[in-house]
Amino acid sequence: MSDHMAIYLIVALNTICQIMLIRRQKLASTVKWKFCCLAAALPVVIMLSMRLVIASGTIHEYVAEQSLVEHYLTRGASILLIAGPWLVTLAAILIRMRNRLMLQNH
Repeated sequence: MSDHMAIYLIVALNTICQIMLIRRQKLASTVKWKFCCLAAALPVVIMLSMRLVIASGTIHEYVAEQSLVEHYLTRGASILLIAGPWLVTLAAILIRMRNRLMLQNH
C-alpha cells in the first residue's frame, strides 16, 4: 500500500469515527446531518485542494524540496486533515451542551 493510500485510509477511518460520535449526540436530525456532512466534507476539501495545488505546480510534491512557506502550508493541511473532524465533533458537543443549558434556564 502506498503512503498516499495509507494516509487516505487513516483520514477516512478518523472521519467515520467522528461521524459516529456526532450521530450519538442528542441533537435535532437536521443539525446532526449538517455536522456529519461538515465532518466528512472538511477532509475531502483539504485533500482535493492540496492535490490541485501540487498538480498545478504551485508547491513541490516532496517535503524535502519545499520551501519554508510550502512546508508550513503542507503541515497545516496535514493537521487539519486529522483535527478537522475532531473540531466538528467538539462543536456538536458544545451545541448540545448549550441547548441543554438553555432548556434548563427556561
